[in-house]
Amino acid sequence: MLQDIAPYSFCNDFAWINPEPTDRVLVYRGSTVLVSIDTAPQNSSEDAREGTLRFPTYKMLSDIGAVVSDSAEVIQRADGMAPEAVFLFTVGDTGYFRCETDCSVLDELIEGSCSVRTDDSCAQAKWQFIPISQLKQFGPKHRAFAGLVGYEYDTWYATRRFCGRCGTPLVHDMVERMVRCPQCGAMEFPKLFPAVIVGIVDTQRNKILVSRYANREYKRYALIAGFCEMGETVEETVHREVMEEVGLRVKNLRYYKSQPWPPSSSLLFGFFCELDGSNCIKLDDHELESAEWIDRDKLPCDEDYSLTRDMMQVLRDGRELDY
Repeated sequence: MLQDIAPYSFCNDFAWINPEPTDRVLVYRGSTVLVSIDTAPQNSSEDAREGTLRFPTYKMLSDIGAVVSDSAEVIQRADGMAPEAVFLFTVGDTGYFRCETDCSVLDELIEGSCSVRTDDSCAQAKWQFIPISQLKQFGPKHRAFAGLVGYEYDTWYATRRFCGRCGTPLVHDMVERMVRCPQCGAMEFPKLFPAVIVGIVDTQRNKILVSRYANREYKRYALIAGFCEMGETVEETVHREVMEEVGLRVKNLRYYKSQPWPPSSSLLFGFFCELDGSNCIKLDDHELESAEWIDRDKLPCDEDYSLTRDMMQVLRDGRELDY
């Protein structure tokens, strides 16, 4: 799945550290990220997929004057300093950082008209902004993972500039990843939104329930899913979401595994369960375009990034009772 990046390790312990020249900077515009893609043939062990991803180095962006330290959007530290870069995490031995950048300089870089005076070979690559949803098409997998998780951090920082209680500009804590209001003392920590994904089996007919989302670009088979509400357990969410979306009752819940899903800041909990009672679907057409019972061998098994597809493979193989 997305987070399966062994032998590389992910570490997001916060610290105020300065980036090394070869550390990477993750630059986002909306839901796109700045990358170069090497489409030359790669050794298969590198998991190149459709091409090899690269993110700009801190040295490259500094050399071309893209790093901005005096912008009004640069978050202030609690000690009054305005850092040029905020440490996000490491993947393996590589550090990833967030910087405020000069859009005009980046546009020149992308258009190929920027005069780059640096020995950083990264600067000579062809740069472009691609949708974060496309990162999984490229390798290596641990780098695509970094680009997706970085988007989650970048979104949090970008939407935590002012206090939601009194409107004062927030400052960054010196010890942990938290922003606080120097006026009223309100604190904001990164938030995750728990959600469930449910694989439902009709044991009498040996069928699996699949659905398609309404009003979304994604039109392929999915499993029933939904966010947890305040005051309920993830198990209670399973029962509620299944009833709300398809009007069915389920029993014998079995927890499978979890997955972080950065595009929506979600932490997904996967469950297998069995149909309890009638198999008649009562569709919530605000949430779903369709829902149906299908044979196990009709379930897709074509990618290894999402918990949904991982669960579908377990259901194809008839291994859901192993959990």
